[in-house]
Amino acid sequence: MQRRIGYEIREIQQMIHQKMEQFRHENDCELTFVQTRTIGYLIANQDHDVFQRDLEKELRIRRSTASEILNVLERDGYLYRLSAQQDARLKKLVLTEKALQLNQKMTENIDRMEALLSQSISQQDQEHFFSVLDQIKKNLE
Repeated sequence: MQRRIGYEIREIQQMIHQKMEQFRHENDCELTFVQTRTIGYLIANQDHDVFQRDLEKELRIRRSTASEILNVLERDGYLYRLSAQQDARLKKLVLTEKALQLNQKMTENIDRMEALLSQSISQQDQEHFFSVLDQIKKNLE
């Protein structure tokens, strides 16, 4: 049977998701994978205003999905929405201290996953892998 790129990528994605869930449970983290990705994105972009539409674009999710994620994170005290000065209809996403404290656990889990994914793969093979991924992404744009 012919191997299919899309199927293999999907299978790897599911395996990564399952392993990250395992790490999350080991660290007693109450947030889901997508919630931690949301916080990670906001932490990485603290130097400028981030709005829901930015999150939708970055995570490639629908408006309703982003809204649900943000509602839960706001309810649980990880962020709040602040009206933008230039347009009160826009709500800037602002992390709380609780979210910033969670960053250390998230970083440890990501580092752990990266180490697991790259173990016994040479630097040259990793560079080739990323080159192929870039080609696939370009094909899909």
